[in-house]
Amino acid sequence: MSQRLLVTSALPYANGSIHLGHLVEYVQTDVYVRFRKACGDDVTYVCAADSHGTPIEVNAAKAGVTPKAFVEKYRAEQHEDFRRFGVDFSTYYTTDSEENRRWAYRVYDALKAKGLVYKKSVEQLYCETDRRFLPDRFVKGTCPVCKTPDQYGDVCESCGTTYDPRDLVEPYCAICRSKPVIRTSDHAYVNLRKPEVFSVIEGWVNGEGHLVPSVREQVKGWLADLQDWCITRDEPYFGFPVKDPDFAGKYLYVWVDAPIGYLSSAEHYFAAEAPEGRRLAPAEFEARYLAPGAASRMEHFIGKDILRFHAVFWPAMLWATGLKLPDRMPVHGHLTVNGEKMSKSRGTFITGKTYLDSGLDPELLRYFYASNLSPGIYDVDLSLDEFRNRVNADLVKRIANLASRVHALVAKLPGELSRPAGVDTGHDLQRAAERAVQTARDAYRELEYRTALRAVNDLADAGNKALQERKPWEAPDSAPSRALLYDLTKALHAVAVALAPVLPRFCGALAAALGDVPLAWPEGFTPFDGRPVRFAAKPPQIAPVDAKQVARLIAAAPEAPKAPAKVAKAASPSETATKVSAKAAPPPPGVIQYDDFARVELRVGLVKAAEKVEKADKLLKLAVDVGEPEARTIVAGIAQAYPDPQALVGRRIVVVANLAPRALRGITSQGMLLAAGEPPNLSVVTVADSIAPGTRVK
Repeated sequence: MSQRLLVTSALPYANGSIHLGHLVEYVQTDVYVRFRKACGDDVTYVCAADSHGTPIEVNAAKAGVTPKAFVEKYRAEQHEDFRRFGVDFSTYYTTDSEENRRWAYRVYDALKAKGLVYKKSVEQLYCETDRRFLPDRFVKGTCPVCKTPDQYGDVCESCGTTYDPRDLVEPYCAICRSKPVIRTSDHAYVNLRKPEVFSVIEGWVNGEGHLVPSVREQVKGWLADLQDWCITRDEPYFGFPVKDPDFAGKYLYVWVDAPIGYLSSAEHYFAAEAPEGRRLAPAEFEARYLAPGAASRMEHFIGKDILRFHAVFWPAMLWATGLKLPDRMPVHGHLTVNGEKMSKSRGTFITGKTYLDSGLDPELLRYFYASNLSPGIYDVDLSLDEFRNRVNADLVKRIANLASRVHALVAKLPGELSRPAGVDTGHDLQRAAERAVQTARDAYRELEYRTALRAVNDLADAGNKALQERKPWEAPDSAPSRALLYDLTKALHAVAVALAPVLPRFCGALAAALGDVPLAWPEGFTPFDGRPVRFAAKPPQIAPVDAKQVARLIAAAPEAPKAPAKVAKAASPSETATKVSAKAAPPPPGVIQYDDFARVELRVGLVKAAEKVEKADKLLKLAVDVGEPEARTIVAGIAQAYPDPQALVGRRIVVVANLAPRALRGITSQGMLLAAGEPPNLSVVTVADSIAPGTRVK
């Protein structure tokens, strides 16, 4: 039975170009939307440019244009870049709209009517040069914890500590670099600790299916120390002025009207952009999609950096306004490039335009992202070597090559190809195709894209293996060869259907080449329908990616300016000794920096099953729940310490969750566990039973 869904991605800030880090989320969402549409569901996918806030106002002034013109420039550019990467929004609107203004005031009034809004006088940093209070992101200074310089006023990007801007060491205004002073200002706060609203937030967080377990545990940690939320900002500010006379001269904080943009953009779409048969008046849209108990789902895809706003503040806003709360909130991690944060200084801050200008097919990036995505809150690493190798191995040599080989053989046969009755080819490709399609279908629904693409590749492997073993080119018109080629062509239809959410253009061309076969994915779909097969054209190909293409993604790092030469005066022995001792000594051999450690993602895992690996005296194969829909397979060299593998079942262990998969004795191991000692006298590291699988170990 089909479902009705309203799906959103977080709203990109209209202050710059889309980069490859942004695209992780939009590719993840678009794949899900395309899958659900193929299954026959009624899906509306809305997004918008996040158009308010101090950075917009300041940068528009620097550019000599109005904030509206500044926003529209980037909104149009972003939308075009998304389109070129195959992200198919129903609408890409703006939060600086009349619809959003109306919704924002409605939500504010609802919060106040619930008795949740109150006035509080707060101390803030004020720039006397620019004559303005400084938002968190317009204050910089040295982190009070790890002492990293040039950190923003709310969070250290080096150690992850959150703090008050006043805690920064030697803070400065990010606009003019002068030292700010402390002044007081009155602001509107939302009392999130009031029992009535707190129980709503807590109930939603603990609700089945809303958040994956590891994310839920993180949010529950915030709820244990919940702070009230400041929802206003001082002028000058680009946004909606507060109408409440208690807060004259204040503006609604951008994080108030940004998520409301999901609702206003959807309302705008149904009222103005939807096809005639789908048009809905605002009241009809609200009743169908937003009313409590409405027979539709609302799913928000977001990044982990904005989880607090969405999982704590947003449910309170919806509840106060009398609207339904989200049915699911998938959360993804950040993108790293070659194992490190994207960096302009290293040339790895890659924009969408840079990728497109490199000549690389945008669908290749979609494939790489999808092959690394799961519902967990894990970072995705764009290792450029792995990107090239995976595309070439999976898409070029395995899938596109199979289609080309099958076409070359079928094209030589006259007319349409039917399967001879009662012929055993020695390869049950029908069962393999149906198994792959069902596995991929279940995996896409649970956002386990890695599993879906493994199923597609396993099917392609089965097809290539059948070709190599049966050699149909030796007797192409024999009954066994015709039966095999028929099965392979049908299997290619299954590949096209299961891969289409990720590679819509390639699979559309493949479906057309197979004789315009449909890419619909109804429940119980099988391409083995008994109908004859034919190729209408050559199947699409994918050119191999070479190292030079990938290298073009990395910009040349800017050269550091050379310091002017100075005439050095002779230093006394005592001065020289003082200078030498003042230099930071290099770390001892083997000592790592904090950034090295931060790259290792440790998670709690629950051992669900354990068994010995055949013909491997030292290896055990474990099935470990790390808070994902499916248990991970981990192969560990601990068999000597645990002669009875069942002794491990039920234990909560610590797993390195972001380790690249590795084949051991023909088994793909998806992680590593921690153990102390040396075999056979070692012990697996465990944690308390109260810690949920998937919880981050810090």
